[in-house]
Amino acid sequence: MVRQAVLRLIDANANRALEGMRVCEEIIRFRFESPTLFRRARALRHAIAQTVNRLPVSPRELVGARASHRDIGKRAPASRVTTLERLMVINLQRTKESLRTLEECARLISPQHTAAFQRLRFRTYEVERDLLLATLRHR
Repeated sequence: MVRQAVLRLIDANANRALEGMRVCEEIIRFRFESPTLFRRARALRHAIAQTVNRLPVSPRELVGARASHRDIGKRAPASRVTTLERLMVINLQRTKESLRTLEECARLISPQHTAAFQRLRFRTYEVERDLLLATLRHR
């Protein structure tokens, strides 16, 4: 039962990290129109997916552990967002938090992958810094 909970955590947080980076990617693409930042965000999203896929867990196991219908967090109210920049910041935060959760879960099922998730989290900090600086320049 504990393994099932860990798999649910991994599934949910992998999805959340990938979704968060995808939102950022699209904001970069259509708001900032920066090919360099777009490529970095996209590469980060792909690296997250690859790292999750390297875990000793099959996609079938992850999907099999999914229990969205009974997720007590699904009814949490969405925050009000009024700008694309704020939306980007929220999604960067979502990605960082999810990567931290993946890093901690890796300790339980595949300790050798813990450092990879940590590196991805620090890469996200760097992308965040550059995106926030780009936002200031864009104003």
